[in-house]
Amino acid sequence: MATTADFDTYEWGQPVPLKSSVQRGRELLETLLNLILFVFESLPLWWEALVSCFSTPKPKNIAGQTALVTGGANGLGQAIAVALAKEGCNVAVVDLDEVNARETAAKLRRYNVSAEAYKVDVSDYEAVRQLGRDVERDLGPVDILVNNAGILPTSFSQDTLPSHVKRSLEVNVLSSFWTTQVFIDSMIRRRKGHIVAVSSVAGYIAPGWAKTYATTKFALRGYMDALEDDLYLRGQSEHVRTTTIFPFAFNTRRQAIRLLKASSGLTRLPIYEPAVLGESVVKAIRTNQRKVVVPETAKPYQLSAYESLPIKIRQLLTKTMAQGEVKLYD
Repeated sequence: MATTADFDTYEWGQPVPLKSSVQRGRELLETLLNLILFVFESLPLWWEALVSCFSTPKPKNIAGQTALVTGGANGLGQAIAVALAKEGCNVAVVDLDEVNARETAAKLRRYNVSAEAYKVDVSDYEAVRQLGRDVERDLGPVDILVNNAGILPTSFSQDTLPSHVKRSLEVNVLSSFWTTQVFIDSMIRRRKGHIVAVSSVAGYIAPGWAKTYATTKFALRGYMDALEDDLYLRGQSEHVRTTTIFPFAFNTRRQAIRLLKASSGLTRLPIYEPAVLGESVVKAIRTNQRKVVVPETAKPYQLSAYESLPIKIRQLLTKTMAQGEVKLYD
């Protein structure tokens, strides 16, 4: 294992030997042969992808499974927890808001499932490790992990505060590292699991007034892509699934909604109720969808296309979506 000392002194790598014309030609030939092989091997995969565009996969049954939802006491997290309970999942509600976490757990039990509340700072790795032990003791091994905990900006000026930047990175990004590390080994060992991350449309379209928030959501999107590849390389991608959710605007924390309504470029977006997201998350889990925009009027590939637009066209689109004069700072 690498230690801090391993990175204290910079050491140059060994010089790269020059290659002869014959060696370069051989490498080019090998590359061409590999590409030809890829084309032939990918044909059935392209056909499978095409067929999936016109067919609906049979939903898997998740009743009786144990789900853990971070940030589950309020807002989107609570909506996800409720939707999971309706499907028959036992739910661990994890949040710093202990009062509402307990109330949410009580609400979930009305669906004849087990539910427990845990007051945990998920940005603390040791606290997450203890959470893993507590949940397995109370509810059993976690089958569905929903990384939903996040910090939203509540004022324009907040984005410049070092304390806000640091805390946002810890909660919005690092907590997903820690929970995944704690729970994934059991999933792999049991060959059964699903890891969900709630990113944001801001993980594709970065608003200038919320640079910190957008950065964390881009990071979460990248982490989930890398996690999926890691599972594939380990031969586990058919047993442990991943889903990344990209919500538009949802009616959650009042201060965040107020800020959204005053924000350039997003003021004309409709605002949806959290229950819509909860239902979409459960549907994505049951059908093993890799990336989902909620509501599903847009697709991830369309958001990717936005990223590739020429900058002036992107700016014009943002301007077109804006409404009225915008006050940049409180």
